[in-house]
Amino acid sequence: MLFGLIEGLWTTIWVDGTSAPFTSRLTSWIWRTFRFIIPDGRHKALSLAGPFILVVTVFSWIFFIWLGWTLMFYSDPDSLKLSDQTFTPNFTDAAWYVAYVMFTVGNGDFLPTDGVWQIVSALVAFTGMAMVTLSITYLLQVISAVNNKRAFASEVTGIGKTAEDFVIKQWTGEGFGAIELQLNTLSGHLAILNEQHLSFPILHYYHAARMEKSMDMAIPILDDAINIIKLGMEEKYLPPKTILSSLEQAIESFLITVHSAFIKPSNNVPPGPRLSKVESEGIPVISEEEFFTKLKNEQERRKLILGLVNNGSWRWPEKK
Repeated sequence: MLFGLIEGLWTTIWVDGTSAPFTSRLTSWIWRTFRFIIPDGRHKALSLAGPFILVVTVFSWIFFIWLGWTLMFYSDPDSLKLSDQTFTPNFTDAAWYVAYVMFTVGNGDFLPTDGVWQIVSALVAFTGMAMVTLSITYLLQVISAVNNKRAFASEVTGIGKTAEDFVIKQWTGEGFGAIELQLNTLSGHLAILNEQHLSFPILHYYHAARMEKSMDMAIPILDDAINIIKLGMEEKYLPPKTILSSLEQAIESFLITVHSAFIKPSNNVPPGPRLSKVESEGIPVISEEEFFTKLKNEQERRKLILGLVNNGSWRWPEKK
């Protein structure tokens, strides 16, 4: 019983921690099973993993609480009575009694014996109502956070489906125009999403059926777009450093969060952005050789981003 309570409370109300130990392993195991069973590229089928994991997680907390109370009543032959008659309850009797007290489905045929078992029955009702209410609240908050996650991805991919496209769409012919406002908005949105991923670690397993709604694809697009602007252009064209720094820090914080969710860096370095495509649109950039020399300092970070992409069964966004 205490195991179920601790797992549920740890996961739902400790915003600075990851999922509880059992919950964390359970969700990771289910996700890996989905990834093993479902072939790469079947994103619609993989999108079922998140809802399935959420339901199994919540029901596991309630199940352990129910099982714990059941074993407690079953351990004492004198814990229950039938109307005014004493009898020896079997496991099914104890399970049924705990279930209808926990979920307040009405009065059953069994009653607790006088004394301590009446108090225990009150605790059963309290833990049942508390956990069910907490679980429903958690479900609604997770769904809201999933919608925010999809909205962020749409903001990024709506500008460009590759880093090169993202930069090209922002260029006005003489500069980046109002890119500061765009990047500042994305930075704030990503910071909120990072906190939601800390509060609801199960968000890591919500997979988008379409690339345009996938945060696993939005992050590499946005990060490489920042690399093109920061490392590949002359300083006079750059947005304010505070804006770039804020967005870089938001991405870094998000990567630290996903790294704690059993997402490992790739052994390979993802391909770098193609400056030649950006240059062909009239945007002044440095030579690709100089750019890739600077980009080497970002290898470890980009390996982790590629790990995020691979974990979601996606391919690195490259310009065709």
